[in-house]
Amino acid sequence: MAGTKDRILDGSLELFNSRGVQAVTTNHIADHLRMSPGNLYYHFRSKEHIIRSLFERIDTAAREVMAPLPTPVSPQQWAEVFLHGLDTVWRYRFFFANIVEIAGRDEMLASRLRALTEWILDWTTAAIDALIEQGSMAALARDDRRRLAEDIFIIIWNWTSFAVAFRGHTRLHELDAREGVLHSMLLLTPHFEPEFAERVRAAIDHATAT
Repeated sequence: MAGTKDRILDGSLELFNSRGVQAVTTNHIADHLRMSPGNLYYHFRSKEHIIRSLFERIDTAAREVMAPLPTPVSPQQWAEVFLHGLDTVWRYRFFFANIVEIAGRDEMLASRLRALTEWILDWTTAAIDALIEQGSMAALARDDRRRLAEDIFIIIWNWTSFAVAFRGHTRLHELDAREGVLHSMLLLTPHFEPEFAERVRAAIDHATAT
């Protein structure tokens, strides 16, 4: 049973990413997987049910990526959090490209999304606290630390939607998503200690080089 569910989720993810979530129906998914609509319905009652299950994967991946950071935090470790987070955004790009629409149709998913958002913002604020305490980042007022965490979140979670608006689903390239990390890091660079900023950027440039 679990194998079939995972196969349906993987196939749905492929279609959502390549065509856009609005253009894909459960019949398209069944055809893509060469299974009967009835078999798909046995596991998932609707497209919304499939999207909820894919969001569970996003939630799990985000919490794994944003595990407690060691003390002190190295530039490489800070860069890796952003890069791994980017990998999740890219893998589930259909969700981030349509996040307002998807959440607007499903209050249960919207509630879980708000909970994940709050958790990510708390984690990011705590990470900024740690960087300031270890001397890798200039001091900021408490409210400004939270605002900076929100700004980073807004860029990373909405970058795919921005890229799709210019390129469309079929032309979106992974490098378009990676640009989101570089833009978010520009928010942090003025606050970083210069050597720390330089090493973070070097780690990101190395990982995103083509």
